[in-house]
Amino acid sequence: MKKIIIPRKDHEVYFIPLPEDLKVKLVRPFAVEQLDRLHPAFSASSVFDLQHFVFGGSRWIMVTVMDSETLAEYKILHNNAVFYTNTSIAVNKKGFSNRGICVIDDEYIGYDTEKNEPVSVPLESEKRNDPSAHEVELKSINKRHGVFVENTPWLRVAVMSISIIVLALTTSILVSSTKNTNELKEPEVIPEPLEIKYLPPAIEILAKTSADILNAGGEIIRWQYNEDAEPLMVIQVLGIDVLTVHSICSQYGYMFLLDIQDISYNEGKPFLTVCLNVENTGYAILNTGTFPMQSSTLPMVVDLSKLLGKQEIPIVSETLPTGDNGNKFYTITYTAKDWNLIRSMEIIGNTCDSNHLRVKKLDVSIDGNNNRFTVMCTLSPYDMQNYSNAGLKEDIEKIPKAFGYRNVVLPAFPQPAKIPVTGREPSIVGSIKDGNGKTLFYRDLDSGKFITRGINE
Repeated sequence: MKKIIIPRKDHEVYFIPLPEDLKVKLVRPFAVEQLDRLHPAFSASSVFDLQHFVFGGSRWIMVTVMDSETLAEYKILHNNAVFYTNTSIAVNKKGFSNRGICVIDDEYIGYDTEKNEPVSVPLESEKRNDPSAHEVELKSINKRHGVFVENTPWLRVAVMSISIIVLALTTSILVSSTKNTNELKEPEVIPEPLEIKYLPPAIEILAKTSADILNAGGEIIRWQYNEDAEPLMVIQVLGIDVLTVHSICSQYGYMFLLDIQDISYNEGKPFLTVCLNVENTGYAILNTGTFPMQSSTLPMVVDLSKLLGKQEIPIVSETLPTGDNGNKFYTITYTAKDWNLIRSMEIIGNTCDSNHLRVKKLDVSIDGNNNRFTVMCTLSPYDMQNYSNAGLKEDIEKIPKAFGYRNVVLPAFPQPAKIPVTGREPSIVGSIKDGNGKTLFYRDLDSGKFITRGINE
């Protein structure tokens, strides 16, 4: 995939400190308010990218701003490319906070240790280095350090490109009409912005794929999901052939089948690893936000532990949001026996909705025939309002069965004891008579225990 650095003349960068008590869902409105004050040309036609960082124990957002039409042109000219800025590359490198301020192309970029703040300032000179000088460096840069990765999905770019063509044609018609007559005027064509479609919650995707694979006669050995990696989803499947797998995967509009690895056979059943991805589907992944201070995060962690504990779901380990992970991730690993897997999914889904969180990573597997599931789940805040993780439909009940879990078969109900056949007749102790006949009570000659026998009269 091609990687492009957007020159400074086509974008602006602002580092904005976040108030300590600012909630995650209010970060985006706060950024808009600050851009109205800081950016002289900020308007409804501007688009911006938010990335969260922690410097010196304080929360910051790096806001990259562009004109929407300029960004659309970049997307059209460089199809399927990942876009970076010199600042987005520098700020994600190790040692950014203590490397000082450097001149990169036509920019001052770095961390001002005296003022304890990040810096990204354009120089007066517009001279830039040869773009080919960055090619080696770009190959090693992770694409999640790019900008505008999710703000303008390909479907929106396609519509914007059509809109640009329509506007150009309209302008041409207007000019031609004006030359011929001053009485005719064409109305200005303004395309309506498309609503961005976001990837469904991970648990909903797990429930859907589980139901489809189970209904096709297959069995999931392991299900892995990671929004920060490629491929996004990896499923190990037993018992269904490649054509069936292809048919199942082709119905997911939010993902596409990337690869099917080598097929092996287990007792005659095909075993294959399926890789799916989300890129170029028209669906976007929510931006990762930042957890507030640990004092605000710990109550959520404790509540989640208590809810799982009430269902007898033991926790194996937890990784709290810290400076090491940019205060972006909370990871919990636990085991759930039998149907408690469903209860755990419901608890996590409700916790996400209550705390404005999203499942970023999910790894589910079953331990052989022990009916015990191992789950690793990573949660992260997100910068968006009116989004819900509540996608738990009836398919969630099929998750354990899809992993090969079978209902426990209860032992048969014990039958009444039979009267032993002996050479001696046991003595009748008493009887009860009702509408169905008579029940006789005996004392067993060998054990001395009471036994019964029904007779009809």
